[in-house]
This record gives sequence, structure tokens and C-alpha cells, in this order.
Amino acid sequence: MSRTDLRLDLPTGSWLGDVSRRVPAATLRVAETIAIDGDGRQSTGADPETAATVRVGGTERDRVEAALRDHERVSRATAVEPRGDVRTLRVVGRAPAYLPAARAVGLPIESTVEVVDGRAAVTVVGDRGRIEAFGRRLAGDGITVEVAATGDADADRTLTEAQRELVFEAVRAGYYDTPRRCTLTALAEANDIAKSTCSETLHRAEGRVMRRFVDGAGPFASAADAGAAATDETGPPETATFDGHERDGEEPVRSAATEP
Repeated sequence: MSRTDLRLDLPTGSWLGDVSRRVPAATLRVAETIAIDGDGRQSTGADPETAATVRVGGTERDRVEAALRDHERVSRATAVEPRGDVRTLRVVGRAPAYLPAARAVGLPIESTVEVVDGRAAVTVVGDRGRIEAFGRRLAGDGITVEVAATGDADADRTLTEAQRELVFEAVRAGYYDTPRRCTLTALAEANDIAKSTCSETLHRAEGRVMRRFVDGAGPFASAADAGAAATDETGPPETATFDGHERDGEEPVRSAATEP
């Protein structure tokens, strides 16, 4: 089993692609998508409508919500958690462009799908055959597919999905910059979670990363290691395109995740 990060250029007509291109400064995060029938009940039909949970942060959330409601392939878009700087929307409409292909080959979409300016970051876990079949179906639908990264599905589990997402948000917001550009309070509010939850999640993530570093199990190479690896390098890294909360009983490690 491998874990593969893909970048998909969503086609014209896809509500996720169209809306994100219309408001290119916004980031849309699709956290959950379920198939429903016309009465809003879960469906198993071949090409049903879906209800997607979409989170939009930043100053463009009003424009994104308006664009979603205006799109011809969106039946309705309802704000369900309009708190703080992050707005959570329930969007009912045609399935996102990548979803029918994933279901057809039996490939689960992992974690949150992030869409910016028409490009979706999608992570899938499965055997190579299913992933290649997924890529071929997408290419057949006119979707450009780029492989961003691949790895072992189990070896890449240093952090839980919730920890990974919060750490990425913290880095993007400047929480780990020196000096910091974002406080713990602001980070918690931007992600619509309690400050204590934000702090504990970061503590756990930092502890896991540090333990993996100390144990030598993670992708942390010294300068000497990097030089040795470069000597054995036979060519540039391979790139590819396709054609046509866990239960954790450990106490959080107290480190840098404190309010400045």
C-alpha cells in the first residue's frame, strides 16, 4: 500500500474549480463529502448529488459563499458555522470532479482536499494498480494529474490527520516564524477550535516529530548524510504525470506551543 499526493487541475464546469478560480486568493478545504438523494438522505446511486463540508478562511469567504450559490451545479450552499475567520459551508450539488473516479476504482480519498485557484491537492492510499486506474480515469475526464509525492502508507504516519492539518496551518500562518507572525490564540480562532485544544494538538505533534528525530526514524538527514546521498545520486528526482482522532494515551510533550 502506498500513500500518494496528487495535484489535480479541476476542469471548467466543476463547482470547486470554477469558484476557486473566480476567487483565487481563497483556499477551499473539503472535509467530507457524502452522496445524497433528492430528499437529502444518503444515496448509493451512480451519479447522485453530494453534500460537501467546505471550510473557507480569510477575507474572501463572503465572495466564495456568493460564488457557490451562483454556480449552476450547486443546488444550495448554507453557512453552518460562520464563526471567527473560518466559515463552514454545507454545499449540495454535483459530485466534485475527482470523486466519481475514486469511487469507480475503489480508492479512498484521504484527509482534507485543499483547492486553490482551480488546483486540488488530493491524497489517496491504495495499491499502485488502483492509483494508476484513478489517474487514467481522471485524464479521460480532462483533468490534468501531477504526482507530487509518494511514500509508504504506514511509514508516513508520524502525525495524525488532525495534527498534520493544524501543523500545516501553523506554519502557513507564521506561528513558527521568528518572531512569530501569529499567536496561539489567533491560530485557534482561525481553525475554530479552543485555545487549549490547539495547544495540546501542537504539543502532541511536536513531541511525535522530536521522538522520531531522536530515534532516527524520520526523514531528517545531517549535512554529511546529505552529501553522501548526493554522491550516489544518478539523476534528478523522478516526476510523473498521468496521461489520457486517533486514541493517544501519551501525555502531550510540552514544547514551543505556548502563547508568546
